[in-house]
Amino acid sequence: MNRTEELQKLRPKIKSIQQDLSTLDLEQFQNDKLRPILKLQHEILLALFQSSLSRNKVPFTELKAEEKRSKLNQLFQKDLSFKNQSIGAVIGMLTVDEYTVYTKDMSAHNRRIITMLKQRIMSTY
Repeated sequence: MNRTEELQKLRPKIKSIQQDLSTLDLEQFQNDKLRPILKLQHEILLALFQSSLSRNKVPFTELKAEEKRSKLNQLFQKDLSFKNQSIGAVIGMLTVDEYTVYTKDMSAHNRRIITMLKQRIMSTY
């Protein structure tokens, strides 16, 4: 088996994603590729987040919901190591063809990755 087949085999199937012919290519890529990768990489992404909290001495679990959201936004803006490692953990699981698609609109894809990652972190804490 080649790398592409192995990566695709690893990804979990997300039943709640509805396939719709009218979705934009960007949204389709998000639903078909990025969401399953984020789910697969959830534990390592949480470990990266914990490491960032530790480095920045943030008592995240003691914060109220709105403070958590604010602190999370701050971490993604100020801790570029955390942000870049998180994005890297996702794009490292793309196939070469998927990476080619990703590079065509990198900033939009990165925004979507960060938004989904923030949602996953908030729902975990």
